[in-house]
Amino acid sequence: MNVVPPLIEFHFLVCTNARENGKDCASKGSAQMLDELKSWAKTQQFSKKIRINKSGCLDRCAEGVVCVAYPSSEWIVNAGPGDLDSMKKFIQERAR
Repeated sequence: MNVVPPLIEFHFLVCTNARENGKDCASKGSAQMLDELKSWAKTQQFSKKIRINKSGCLDRCAEGVVCVAYPSSEWIVNAGPGDLDSMKKFIQERAR
C-alpha cells in the first residue's frame, strides 16, 4: 500500500443507487443530475482541481437525491433536477 498526495482539492459525490422498491436516489433523477454536473464542471476554469463522481448508497435515500462534498464533509439532501443551479454554485464556491 502507498499513500500519495491528492490529485484534486474538492470531491463531490452524487448517489446513483437504485433499489427494487424505488426508494432510492436513482429513481429521483440522480444519474441525469450527475451527468449535467460533470459536463458543466468540464467547462469551468477550476475543472482540474475537482472531481465529480457517482457513488453507491450513502444511507440517506429517504431524503431524496443525496450528495456529499469533501474535504468539507457537507451533505446535500432532498436535491432534485431543479436544484442544479444551486449545486453548481455550491461547487463553484468551494472549488476556488
